[in-house]
Amino acid sequence: MVPTWHSLWSIVIIVMKKLSEAVSVVPIIAKADSLTLEEREVFKNNIRAEMHNNNIRLYPFDVDENDPEELALNETIRNIIPFAGVDSERNALIDGEPVRGRKNKWGVINVEDETHCEFVHLRNFLTR
Repeated sequence: MVPTWHSLWSIVIIVMKKLSEAVSVVPIIAKADSLTLEEREVFKNNIRAEMHNNNIRLYPFDVDENDPEELALNETIRNIIPFAGVDSERNALIDGEPVRGRKNKWGVINVEDETHCEFVHLRNFLTR
């Protein structure tokens, strides 16, 4: 999802609703580095509300077999979703150390830094 600053496009809602009937849906905000932290949080809250209002089921689902630890982890993930992502195909240098990130005129966006984006949370979620 590309930030629109306000809400989801109606076509995105239709597609996500259809997809959620057949597969697990994990929304990701693309180009999250184009938002301030405040804008990102507002956009995430808007997306969560729209998904709830449109009955779009998001992964992870709670099932009867889940133990209390798994239920708590699922709740933590649901509080992060949609994940805020920053794309990087290259490494950048921070203090002489290569990191997965992207350099711009304001500095380096480190994909592995949780204060820059939520890639670490997404990776851990998908590989658990």
